[in-house]
Amino acid sequence: MKELGNLSQRVKEYQSVVKNTKDYRNEWEGNLKPRITDFLNQVIEETGISATIETRDQLGNLEALVFTLGVEPSGIYERVGEDFKKNLYKSNGMLIFQQLFNGKLIIMIAYPHIEEVAKPKPSKTIEIIRPDELTDAFLIRYMDTFLSDMIKWEDFDDNVPQKIGFNSGFQDNGLVV
Repeated sequence: MKELGNLSQRVKEYQSVVKNTKDYRNEWEGNLKPRITDFLNQVIEETGISATIETRDQLGNLEALVFTLGVEPSGIYERVGEDFKKNLYKSNGMLIFQQLFNGKLIIMIAYPHIEEVAKPKPSKTIEIIRPDELTDAFLIRYMDTFLSDMIKWEDFDDNVPQKIGFNSGFQDNGLVV
């Protein structure tokens, strides 16, 4: 029989990783999901921020908890004839905690955008972690990063030279018409 080299070690590594996936998935359901939900509820209750928590669970073991600032009229409207206007809506941004296929947790930010004005900026991945790495300090840091990014988006100004004019969009801010 031929020498298999490192294959026995690779098989052990593979089996360990597969076991980790199962353990991580169990950790999501038993600990992470309620812990993250409690934290997000605490943020809403103690700060008074207008937000909701959505559970996206159409696909088992790929669930997500979404802290969303909602959707509202942007204040921008399209004139439709002389007597009518069409309000354009703004999605106010989201902080997303989602299981990955391997049971790890990805934390992302979905940026605000105004329909028909600019293409949404691509989501930002803050971090991918194993369930046992999630600490209270990390939860606070994720929320702080999210709120800082929302403030920057909302307070967009001309600190950096920008193109101005029809169809110029917000190109330097990642928001392209």
